[in-house]
Amino acid sequence: MNYLRWPVLLGALLISSFAIAQVPVVTLGPDFAEPEDGWDKLMQLKNGNTVYLHFSKKDGLLVNIYDTARALKATDTVHAQQWNAADLESTEIDGIFEINGQPVLFLQQLVKYNPVMFRLILDGETGKLLREDKLGELPTIQHRSVFIDDNLASHDMYVEKDANSDYYAVAMFSGAPIQKNDSVHERIRVLHFSPGHEIINNGLFYLPDSSYSYFSYINMAVKGKEKVYLGTVGFNAKRKDGDAGAKVLFSMLSPDSATFAHEVLDYTAGFGNIGGEVQVAASQVRMLLYVSSKQKEGYTGIMMNTFRESTGKLKKHVQLSFPELSRNVQQNLNYREEYKGTPQRLHLNEDGSSTLLMESLSFFKQGNSQLNKLHTNLGDIGITLLDTAGRENSTLAVSKYQVITGVCEPFQLQRRSKSEWVFRNKIATLNTNTWLSYDYIPVPDVSFVLFNDYLQYLDTGGQDKVRKPLKYATDANFVCYRFYKGKMDRLFLFGTPEVTKGYACMMGAADYNAQTRMYATVLVSRKGLEKKANIAWIKF
Repeated sequence: MNYLRWPVLLGALLISSFAIAQVPVVTLGPDFAEPEDGWDKLMQLKNGNTVYLHFSKKDGLLVNIYDTARALKATDTVHAQQWNAADLESTEIDGIFEINGQPVLFLQQLVKYNPVMFRLILDGETGKLLREDKLGELPTIQHRSVFIDDNLASHDMYVEKDANSDYYAVAMFSGAPIQKNDSVHERIRVLHFSPGHEIINNGLFYLPDSSYSYFSYINMAVKGKEKVYLGTVGFNAKRKDGDAGAKVLFSMLSPDSATFAHEVLDYTAGFGNIGGEVQVAASQVRMLLYVSSKQKEGYTGIMMNTFRESTGKLKKHVQLSFPELSRNVQQNLNYREEYKGTPQRLHLNEDGSSTLLMESLSFFKQGNSQLNKLHTNLGDIGITLLDTAGRENSTLAVSKYQVITGVCEPFQLQRRSKSEWVFRNKIATLNTNTWLSYDYIPVPDVSFVLFNDYLQYLDTGGQDKVRKPLKYATDANFVCYRFYKGKMDRLFLFGTPEVTKGYACMMGAADYNAQTRMYATVLVSRKGLEKKANIAWIKF
């Protein structure tokens, strides 16, 4: 059954008030042509407008503004003076946020082999470019990367915004081999910005005892105007006397200091290829770490670290385990072994509890091209709700099977939530990343899992021997799984898909507003050979 609410169609459904509360309601905007190859992102602004950004190789950056009635009210093409919109293949999106009621884009572009960070501020009513700034530049990328014991020195720039305010920070890591005339104290710099885009702190990152020369970026979090927290891995190109190998550092920048204070996590000695996420809630800071090489029988390789918000000192760390989730997949997805998922995003609650989103990832090589021979299978979904001590309260498991060209790294959903993206593939049919993985929508007493899948495999139970991975967006269909009181129901929000018609959503373009429970995404509908696109607002 379809549950649609169209702007021009009035109808009544005789459904109980309980059912209405549990069924998402869809509103579709005006039709437009299926977006060309590039990147798309939606933003739901606090003023009620929805901003649709389309990065196109042909036309640059296109901006459409929809009003509260879901009608198109403004459209514009951004004409920047410093950032070259025509050179999308040299552009990396490092973050898209609403700051001061305006869409703010952080774009990194190679200019004569030097990474340069630009900030574009748009008008939230018209979409026009209000301001363009160059925030920083790194040395050339034409050098040999420093890669030791599975740790790569970061040579990149990163942006993170405080979830509860409009303060944000930009971290600039110079990871090139250290030269004789280099100042090791100035190779890493973090700029802390106010909501008015003023620099309130220009912090330097280095260790006073110079015990580590190179650093790999993990993640960063901002706490208003008070703090910037940074997770890194420190290591050396050559072993020094007393060097215990690479270790994870948790570092803190305060307003009254021009340098970071550091907490070295000794238990991480020798760790390599570390992924992680840093979040702030209440009076604590959490850093979740994932070390794939430590994932083995009885050990997940996932560690939760809790720090004091004021001092940055470690309070405790726990090795997470998921026996309930493993029982769930064994009972419902026919697993014979425990669930070994890769963490993709952490939701930290104010009471100290959290929700961890995971996904089964496996990697393989296929083909002779250096650009396109690496592939990733994005498999079954595992979601676990953790109490303040990191123990499982409840779990969800959903069968899914997708494949992308390239390597999907841990915490991909965390980066996608702020639209961090690189134009990696030059072949349009391979740019399926925006259609894949999943989204999780929790609301009181009920939760939803959203993703695209093949129609013919929605009922096969997730056994690899009978399933083929979703590979092409043209074959996808959007499905919503509803979890309520231990039961799972499947909903088709836009209509029941058939062989000749289907409905797929751009997961990478989506934006969810937890306060209004509104999920916005780009829907592409197909009927026979005809296709059309709409902005879809889904009220949960």
